[in-house]
Amino acid sequence: MEPDIVVTDNAQHARYEARLTHRETGESELAGVLAYEDGADGSRTLLHTVVWQEHSGHGLGGRLATHAFADARRRGARIVPVCTFIQAWLERHPDQADIVVSRPR
Repeated sequence: MEPDIVVTDNAQHARYEARLTHRETGESELAGVLAYEDGADGSRTLLHTVVWQEHSGHGLGGRLATHAFADARRRGARIVPVCTFIQAWLERHPDQADIVVSRPR
């Protein structure tokens, strides 16, 4: 049975966290993070995405990215995509680029 994936904003650590909750045991484990930094102008710079190796290839990075963009939309914030994973994700999801402030070269 596949674990449930929950992505939350851990503002205290300035990162989104992807956690896997195992249905049989109820145990939760951190499986990946997307670090960010908030700007004085209300923008959110997405700095770095990390998914633990044992959980890679299961779409957790995409879930983190999707959550970050949905959260920014909800808050009316703009995104600065410094993270190379997020930049590549945006290439596959150009419909999300309307809230991007700039794309680093």
